[in-house]
Amino acid sequence: MEWVLVLLVGLILTIALVASHFIDTNNPYPFKKKTQLFTNVERGFLALLDKAVGNDYRIVNRVRLQDIIETKESVKGRAKRSAMIKASSKVIDYVLCDPQTYRIIAAVDLVNQSNGGHKSKQDWFVTGALEAAGIPHIRIKVKAGYKVDEIRNGILYKIGKKERAFPPEPIFKGNIPRRPVGALSAGQVKAQLGGLGIAKAS
Repeated sequence: MEWVLVLLVGLILTIALVASHFIDTNNPYPFKKKTQLFTNVERGFLALLDKAVGNDYRIVNRVRLQDIIETKESVKGRAKRSAMIKASSKVIDYVLCDPQTYRIIAAVDLVNQSNGGHKSKQDWFVTGALEAAGIPHIRIKVKAGYKVDEIRNGILYKIGKKERAFPPEPIFKGNIPRRPVGALSAGQVKAQLGGLGIAKAS
């Protein structure tokens, strides 16, 4: 009877030892395949973007920031390492390239502002890095009813190949009256000239 208990304990220990090799905490490859590469929103927008750019540009998806920028030759040592470490953790949703040379044309990020969604807050490091590198950063909000021409025109405007159809009004600080300025009377002209120290010739 005693040897049966010893055998049972030994069997339990052996099973526990074998099972420990398959527990995720000890498994060096605790992965499984995702059900799909893109979310439904990403997939839908990619289809629109593909139609918008046509054969003019090639779209590359989910590109690390450090793959499209590099530090200037004058940056060395710790400053260079620090900048590239920051860049290595950032991902651009879509990068537009020349279809022949794969020259980088623009970076496109999809922005979902509902309930603090995907990239709802602008990453100023990404924006600043792209601006310094001379790469247009196009942030497009997720919304229903986008038209292909609307996306295409927006991209072309951002990369400097199209003028705005309706240029926005200049924004001025302060209260600027929106009425024509009337002609000044002789007395008003004389008063203004006097204030400037200019005597009107008689």
